[in-house]
Amino acid sequence: MIPSFYAVFIDRALRQLRKAIPELAGMKAGEKVLDVCCGTGDQAMRYAQRGLDTRGIDLDPKMISVALSKKQKYGKGNLDFQLADATDLPFEDGTFDYATVSLALHEKPWEVQQKVIGEMRRVTRKGGALVLADFGVPAGRFIRLVEGLVGGEHYACFKTYQANGGLEKLADTLKLNIEKRDAVMSGAIRLFLIRN
Repeated sequence: MIPSFYAVFIDRALRQLRKAIPELAGMKAGEKVLDVCCGTGDQAMRYAQRGLDTRGIDLDPKMISVALSKKQKYGKGNLDFQLADATDLPFEDGTFDYATVSLALHEKPWEVQQKVIGEMRRVTRKGGALVLADFGVPAGRFIRLVEGLVGGEHYACFKTYQANGGLEKLADTLKLNIEKRDAVMSGAIRLFLIRN
């Protein structure tokens, strides 16, 4: 139920974000990109369509199943998905030119957010870049409502993310080198380009 809802409604709503991330990073055909917490694979699909050698990972088998069906329809060899834990990525140091994560950090505990970014940095080559995209702080009423409807641990993490100051606080805590900032959807989603 959730993966199909996500594919139909969320992916469509995020088209502006999907376009903004590779543009912010200046991604070019032939470069390697890892999409962390890729969900149904929509962002990774956009990278592959731009000619990037793309890998997406997610911990949810149902999301990976949807992503793999998209890969089958795409039919080219520069896109792959696998089940993996973002806090323990199954890749060698410096494997990718870019690592991205979209709208996933806010749903994780603070310590896990830091581990995910640490792993993204590890698998991204020196001089490469990370793109972090997530809700701005304070989040708008509609976002708070939707997150509240999801409920449970997800909502508890969202509230903590908001109270902690979101991406700004995370970047400050980890002493990340923010090279560029952007926002989409009327500022609801913030994007940071981090030089590794």
